[in-house]
Amino acid sequence: MSAAAGAERAEGLVEGRSVARRGRPRSEEVRARIFQATIELLEERGFKELTIEAIAERAGASKVTLYRWWPGKAALATDAFLGVAGPLAPFGHTDSALVDLREQMVSQMRVLAGRWGKIIAGLIAESVFDPEVREAMRTRWLEPRRAEGRKVVERALVDGELRAGTDPEVVLDALYAPLYWRLLLGHAPLHAAFARQVWSAALLGIATDAARARLERPAKAKR
Repeated sequence: MSAAAGAERAEGLVEGRSVARRGRPRSEEVRARIFQATIELLEERGFKELTIEAIAERAGASKVTLYRWWPGKAALATDAFLGVAGPLAPFGHTDSALVDLREQMVSQMRVLAGRWGKIIAGLIAESVFDPEVREAMRTRWLEPRRAEGRKVVERALVDGELRAGTDPEVVLDALYAPLYWRLLLGHAPLHAAFARQVWSAALLGIATDAARARLERPAKAKR
């Protein structure tokens, strides 16, 4: 038995008796350690040098456990990032879907400008060449987040804030592509004012007259 496996078994045994663990279930604690180890190694080494062996050693878990829960390091790295940073930029639900989009863009820009931006950029870069990373990023990162954003845009359409016939997919591309363009190329700073400027340029032109009259003043005041 490996040292890690022995330690895991010993945690549940005291003087030959099984001891009920308090707090979070054992699997959640192990998963949290694995996620933390993965994030640390991504920051230290980058995705290319990341290995399942290193993650298992850092987390004090077995490789068998990791492979039982994830098909490979791409899925694990993406889940670790989402598990730790995913909730940092949620969509709000106010009386204006367009305002909710703007505020989420500002929150997302702050995430991209911080420690998580480097990890996201690294995973996106790897996805160009690695089909496993591309699939993990598409299914675990892109599609769920676009589904959330699509609901907000559709709410704006139902509430009469956007012109009828506006394509939600095009709206999402117009809003978020500039943020990731700056992240990947680094040609200009990542700041909240830029997110608001993109929001104004992309949305106020297709907003209904009533929505635009209501939104233009607060949008300008926050620049």
